[in-house]
Amino acid sequence: MKNVARRGFPLLLVLVLMLTLLSPSALASETPTSTEAPTATEAPTTTEAPTTTEAPTTTEAPTTTEAPTTTEAPATTEAPTTTEVPATTEAPTTTEAPTPTQAPTPTQAPSESQPPLQPLKKVTVTLDRTPVVLLDVSQSHGAVSSSHASFAGISWLDCNGQTVSPNSKFDNMKYTVRITAKADDGYYFVSDLAAYLNNSAASVSVSADGKYATVSREYDAMIWSPQIIKHPGAEAVDEGGFVSFVSTATFALSLTWELTSPDGKTVIDTKDIAKTFPTVNADNDGVQRIVLHNVSRDMAGWTLRAVFHGAADTVSRSNPVTIEVRGVTPATPAPETPAPTEAPTETAAPTEAPAETAEPTQAPTETPVTTQAPAESAAPPADADGHTHSFSETWKQDENKHWRECGCGEHSEEAAHNMEWRLRSGSGKTKTEEGVCTVCGYTKLRQASDAGIISRIPIPLVFGVLLGLIVIFVAYDTNKKSKPKHRRR
Repeated sequence: MKNVARRGFPLLLVLVLMLTLLSPSALASETPTSTEAPTATEAPTTTEAPTTTEAPTTTEAPTTTEAPTTTEAPATTEAPTTTEVPATTEAPTTTEAPTPTQAPTPTQAPSESQPPLQPLKKVTVTLDRTPVVLLDVSQSHGAVSSSHASFAGISWLDCNGQTVSPNSKFDNMKYTVRITAKADDGYYFVSDLAAYLNNSAASVSVSADGKYATVSREYDAMIWSPQIIKHPGAEAVDEGGFVSFVSTATFALSLTWELTSPDGKTVIDTKDIAKTFPTVNADNDGVQRIVLHNVSRDMAGWTLRAVFHGAADTVSRSNPVTIEVRGVTPATPAPETPAPTEAPTETAAPTEAPAETAEPTQAPTETPVTTQAPAESAAPPADADGHTHSFSETWKQDENKHWRECGCGEHSEEAAHNMEWRLRSGSGKTKTEEGVCTVCGYTKLRQASDAGIISRIPIPLVFGVLLGLIVIFVAYDTNKKSKPKHRRR
């Protein structure tokens, strides 16, 4: 039996190999037969349905137009009293036989071949700028953001329902915007259309044919203070000459200019400049420019500022610019600097009193020795060029380490992360662990795989067990062969 088993096992192995080799080829060879499915393309023979178009032979129905032979009814009309001839004229109604000629209605089939119109149940439009007092109406633009529709136009109505010209400016009132969208070919807007303007619901009206939809909303014009675009620049002028300054702003109704003395105590409007500088004349256009004529030397050091006035009494002031008169130094600022310095010089006397206390300070001179040590330890290290480092209190870090950094880029307390790992998500063989540095707080994720209990068995132990099994098997086999065989008698 052992011999049979030994010989049968290879035969069984060969049989399995042959089956595995033959089965894919058998399957591969059978698959082409399935390609006979293209014979199903013979379905085009069903296109013989056009033979049903022989229905035009039904147009022989016009032979039914022989019904006019029924018009022989006039023969019955010999009874004149039977004026029912008009009734018999209804026979021509039998001439409705031409209605069979309506068979050409199949020619309407091409129209049926056209896809039906698709409904649009929602339209979304946008408005880039809402009304602002003194803003040009033409600077407010609309658009359509929904699919299968395009922008057709935008218009504004004032509080009286009158159309606002694009060349005008918004005033301080209510306005209504109307943005019109046009449905693309093959689409139409439904009557209960949902409309959104800047992502919020809005009113909408749809044309009778569903081709156009007009979205509308009412706005209160906002009031903005003038926004200065250009501040006046410094200019130098000769005494008795003229100088001009320019400043521009948006949302401004008017422009005035004001002068401020070097000490900041006197502020005058340039329209009253003659009261302070009788020889000077100011020419202000009220929009963006002022020209000072016959500039006085006394104006040296004064500052000039543009003042823009907007809607609802809003005001914006430009940066000040100093008037420089060539050959003249401002006289007013000079005395201001020595005056404050005289006060501190008077306070110098009290410093003499602490000078007398210099003797007690000699006793604590011994303590500076101890105070110097912490001073040295507290002082940050300095570079060769004298720069003293100031390291940040917060930690800087990357994937591998952390440190404290000075503004110059120098690092301090640089060290590798001390990560503590804990399970964050997952179970089974794949898990996600989150690590946190205990020093700087840096976090990091990693994938931890668990292949089961076998993966946790040490490899040396596995080899040791296998080697032990081999040794036991060899010893058993050797011992079995060494025993003498006893024959039966």
